[in-house]
Amino acid sequence: MADHTTPSRKTKISITGIILIFLGVVLLLQNLNLLPWGLWAMLWRLWPVLLIIFGINLIFGHYKLGRVVFLILAIAAIVGVAVGVVVWQDQLPPIITTDSALRDDLQAARVEMDFHAGQLNLSPLPSASLNLFETVARGDGMRVDFRRQDRVGHLYLSSTWARRLYWVGRGRGWDVKLARGIPFSLAINAAAIDLSLDFTFLQLTQLDLELDAGNCNIRMPSQGVMSADITVSAANIEIIIPAGVAARIKVDLTVGSVRIDESRFPRKGNYYISPNFEDAENRISLAIEGAASRVVIK
Repeated sequence: MADHTTPSRKTKISITGIILIFLGVVLLLQNLNLLPWGLWAMLWRLWPVLLIIFGINLIFGHYKLGRVVFLILAIAAIVGVAVGVVVWQDQLPPIITTDSALRDDLQAARVEMDFHAGQLNLSPLPSASLNLFETVARGDGMRVDFRRQDRVGHLYLSSTWARRLYWVGRGRGWDVKLARGIPFSLAINAAAIDLSLDFTFLQLTQLDLELDAGNCNIRMPSQGVMSADITVSAANIEIIIPAGVAARIKVDLTVGSVRIDESRFPRKGNYYISPNFEDAENRISLAIEGAASRVVIK
């Protein structure tokens, strides 16, 4: 007699799909300010867990419900460990370092920043200040490399990670203040941070910003001619252009959303451009490119 027993069905579960869902949930919680962007500084250190999960997939091939639950719990454990470290680190007394330099006879300055995981605030110094810059670092050390050459200042800021190699807490951050009335060019390489840049009263000529996984708020200068090149990935960025400042804007996002005030910057071909851009005394050329991001310009 022929055996007509129906073979048991086995369902193949996509680990890649589970990981994508997990990353999407983390990004959503960060966009709602329920998780710090600095969480990524911890998650990337736990990447070997992914090798373990893929190894299980190779061994068992197909998954029953129990093993699917195990995979989900294993991935969730990554977040649990990272959040646990955040809570523990927040209980430690902060490390605070400060630095500054006099402006003297400098006629221009170039500033570069390399900062990951935390909060970065940049704003102008009081108009009466004699300094070119002032910095405050919280959470770990800041390496300050400053030199003068032909009346041009060159400032490079980077993290030393002196004590808290796994710091991802909300308390970690930089406050950077720059002098008014001196032309600056600024380059920032940042990831997994909350970024606040207030250029309103600064004389900024060039901005180069690379941002991966973070929130960014920028207030552009109210005077002068400036160009900005911004590259974003998995980021929220909001840019405010002061009234009376003309702009030419080009945005190229692979995936994401773009919202631009077209009452001020009507679209013309591939650009959003002020009607008086070419003749404006105060104007900004802005180019934004990247993927999986949200861009708002107003």
